[in-house]
Amino acid sequence: MHMVMISVLCVDDEPNILYLSKIFLEKTGNFQVDTVTSAEEALLLLREKEYDIVVSDYIMPKIDGLSFLRDLRKRGNQIPFILVSCRGQEMKVVEAINEGLSGYLAKEGDPEYNFAMLSHRIMQIVQLRKTEDGWKKSEEQFRLLYAHMAEGVALFTLVFDEHGKPIDYQFENVNQRYEEIFRQPGSLLQGRLISEIIGYVPYLYECAGVVDSQKPVSFEKYLRGPSRYYSISVSPWLENGFAMIFSDITRRVLAEEKLIETSQYLQNLITHAGTPIIVWDTNGFISQVNRSFEECTGYTHDELLKKPIQTILPVGDAELHLSKIRLTTLGMQLESTEIPIQIKSGDIRLLRWNSSNIKNSDGSLRATIAIGIDITRQKNLEEENATAVFQLKKNIAELAILNDGIRNPLAVILACAEFADESSFSRITTQVWEIDKMINQLDSRWIESEKILKFLEKHYLIGYQDTISRIKEDEKQIC
Repeated sequence: MHMVMISVLCVDDEPNILYLSKIFLEKTGNFQVDTVTSAEEALLLLREKEYDIVVSDYIMPKIDGLSFLRDLRKRGNQIPFILVSCRGQEMKVVEAINEGLSGYLAKEGDPEYNFAMLSHRIMQIVQLRKTEDGWKKSEEQFRLLYAHMAEGVALFTLVFDEHGKPIDYQFENVNQRYEEIFRQPGSLLQGRLISEIIGYVPYLYECAGVVDSQKPVSFEKYLRGPSRYYSISVSPWLENGFAMIFSDITRRVLAEEKLIETSQYLQNLITHAGTPIIVWDTNGFISQVNRSFEECTGYTHDELLKKPIQTILPVGDAELHLSKIRLTTLGMQLESTEIPIQIKSGDIRLLRWNSSNIKNSDGSLRATIAIGIDITRQKNLEEENATAVFQLKKNIAELAILNDGIRNPLAVILACAEFADESSFSRITTQVWEIDKMINQLDSRWIESEKILKFLEKHYLIGYQDTISRIKEDEKQIC
């Protein structure tokens, strides 16, 4: 690890002493040393360059070491300062200490010892200063952070009665955000009891518990003063004190309330919807049905809850219809898909289903919700209509054949009438033409019926091909 060199400015009017000081200190590898022979030179150099420490001899011409120290301090320069003097000048040292002296070194007879002590003293003082500077910087940063925190912070100490029972707590300090939240200047709060400010002592039990256990707690409250919701954290501070931190959570709480309200609204929509609704999870188990579904099937919600979806499918075709439902677990949807269900009574009802997938926040499938329309009656009516149309067409076709069948015998009757007397011939032909006239009217009605059937097929989508096949199958079984 690379060690940062300590920069030293040595001041002495004896060049030989300066030379030896530089050689000895730099030989250790811990120092980088500059030297000057007077305090005046040192003052000029200190304006141009920063040093970690100054080492100055006390006895020097013009400006001695003590005067040099005083001059530095008057200029506001608080650089660490070591004064080197001879024995017998201790009173001057006391005076220098009052001026902000960092260290003192008395010259002994052994130069090597003196330089070793100087090296040790420099290291000791510089490290102490850096530690103090670090603490000051940390304290400044903390105070800056404390003052400008987004959360309101108040520092309190507990107040006890004569039996040692906590009865109140006292303001020690508050930050700017606390002042903004409660609209109280810190200067008016400091040293006062909380009960003096608001008329009672809130959360005393919780705060005393934090001081006693030295474990933080947190809770959420609606504060009437600011008319907002806050998360309140209480942490131990000093011996009988605690810090109370107020984080504004109004937006989150209101969003949660809105979400709950929306969820309840949607749940009510599902519950009271006029069509059957069912929800199943990714494993095909029923998690919810609405009232319309209960009315349609005869099952209650509790009877179907957590039951497999095949519970409501017709037994014979369950696997066929289940294969369609399984597609929803792969992310697909039912779109106007006709799937029958077997209701509690055992009857089969046909429903047309549309489904939608409900997903988690990560996009994974959570459940499927399906809305069904009961088309059982519609399908029955379609079959009845198709059957009626088929029968009508069949009757019309038979009528057309019947008309032709009647005309042929009439032609024979007319031919035979040729052999009758004139009076009989006249009566026969008159009746034949009356019958033919009625047949023509039937033909006209047959044509009109054909047009009506085509109109119904075109505009009301009445088909009968499937019904024809079913009727033929029924006829075969009867035969």
